[in-house]
Amino acid sequence: MHYCLVTYGSRGDVQPFIALALGLMANGHTVTLAAPGNFKPLADSYGVNIYPLYGDVEVMVNSSHIRKSISTGSNITFVRSMLKETHNMRGPLFDGICEACKTADAMIVINTCILYVAAIGEKFNKKWLIVQLNPPMIPTKAFPMLMFNFPDISWLNPYSYKIINSMLWQVSKKDNAEFRQRVGLKPLKGSLYDKILHDKVPMIHAYSPELIAKPFDWEEYFTISGFFTLPKITNDKSLPIALPDGLTEWLNAGTKPLYIGFGSIPFPDEKKLAGMINDILATSATRIVYCLGWSPSAELKPHPNLFVIRQADHSWLLPKCCAAIIHGGIGTVAAVLKAGIPAIVASIFVDQPAWGKIIEQKKLGIHIPWRKLSADTVLKALTKMEQPPIAETIKEVSSRVNEEDGVGAAVKVIEAYCG
Repeated sequence: MHYCLVTYGSRGDVQPFIALALGLMANGHTVTLAAPGNFKPLADSYGVNIYPLYGDVEVMVNSSHIRKSISTGSNITFVRSMLKETHNMRGPLFDGICEACKTADAMIVINTCILYVAAIGEKFNKKWLIVQLNPPMIPTKAFPMLMFNFPDISWLNPYSYKIINSMLWQVSKKDNAEFRQRVGLKPLKGSLYDKILHDKVPMIHAYSPELIAKPFDWEEYFTISGFFTLPKITNDKSLPIALPDGLTEWLNAGTKPLYIGFGSIPFPDEKKLAGMINDILATSATRIVYCLGWSPSAELKPHPNLFVIRQADHSWLLPKCCAAIIHGGIGTVAAVLKAGIPAIVASIFVDQPAWGKIIEQKKLGIHIPWRKLSADTVLKALTKMEQPPIAETIKEVSSRVNEEDGVGAAVKVIEAYCG
């Protein structure tokens, strides 16, 4: 069967789909990955066929108005900015997704691109499934929608989902009607969210049940599979990202370092971050490997206990570290859990605060929202994470997470549904 996997966003939104593509390919299926063109080198390095979609997400998130919205820490402000950005490029983006899906038998789509694929699936009678990388959007009495500060009251919890999904529909229904019109469909009478529930579209939540267990009141076609992770690297020469010169020698020359990296999200205040790193180096013996990711180069003072890199393969680097400071996107959360190291989640917005709270509640690390990040809070957190219960819990949970096969579980769901 030919599957088209549709995703859009940062590396954390694309890499899990590459892992899923490899799982489907291993079972004899043909796969086309529709993703932003700037991820073509990554897809090529794993032998996954990619249809490059319009736009460069790295350029987008580093634009002045998106960076300004990030600095507010407001979900609403950021979502509005991103919706405006995607609205302005909706024509070529939709055309690209249509073209990528044209020859596919079925489609698997990230939750943020549902508007496009739902219309294509209905028009051309193609089956489709959703991969959810954010905390659940499906109503349950077990807990409220985790990305917003709703009280946890069993009988009220389902309404939190209805409120947010209704708000999201209000800001997206105009674009949805336009997409449907482009493929010859009439506008929906209700919301797309209601149609998804009515049509029983399977939704695979691609994270570990160690973080969020499947709620007791979900239908069987909503699953929590485990993380979608790439095959384990067996040697340094097979790394998809080349090792920076001198990194291995630096790692071997002292104690395990603290990893600091915010991946595909530029840190809101570069001077604050640089000041914190400089202060940690000046006041402690902590060694730091700082991964710039998509952030501009910070003003850091040269120091023998500091090694700065642009990017890294987390599966190779993180097990060589003592702990990590991350933004709390699900990709880096998965990486630290699999590496078996505690995390300081310096959340910024969207789903990150939710994952940060879960990490702290599960005693896998400490949640410090980015505005409260300082040398003092970090050093105190590192001391706390070296001791029970965090030091013990992270090892136990990591062992169980590494036994999970999220891709394998997802492939079974996909094959059972698509035939």
